Amino acid sequence: MPRWKALPDELDPEVREFASQLRRLVDRSGLSIAAVSDRTGYSKTSWERYLNGRLLAPKGAIVALAEVTGTQPVHLITMWELAERAWSRSEMRHDMTMQAIRISQARAALGELGPNPPGSAKSSGKSSSAKPSKSANGSG
Repeated sequence: MPRWKALPDELDPEVREFASQLRRLVDRSGLSIAAVSDRTGYSKTSWERYLNGRLLAPKGAIVALAEVTGTQPVHLITMWELAERAWSRSEMRHDMTMQAIRISQARAALGELGPNPPGSAKSSGKSSSAKPSKSANGSG
């Protein structure tokens, strides 16, 4: 029987429950991950990702696992649908977070340039007129 790694802490509870259910099916079947791979047509690496919560299994893999383990697919598909929605919400939050980070980085980069980009007349200390500027004490 395979020894499972702990599921990632950041997994949505529905995705966690679904991955745990997949693990129980594989455990009860007595099949190795390699045997599940051979019988379902999905790679061993993919099954490791599905069973460790790093990737949501596609519906086809779930149906194939149900067939291989002699499980009624209807309940497993229902759990998959709930997990898929949760996974999508999680990805959307991740995408929004990454977008916010990129915006923040862009703002920071633009802020480094200040109100006048390098090489502009004001930032180089030269004015657009040919007259020299006078110092505060009037000399110059």
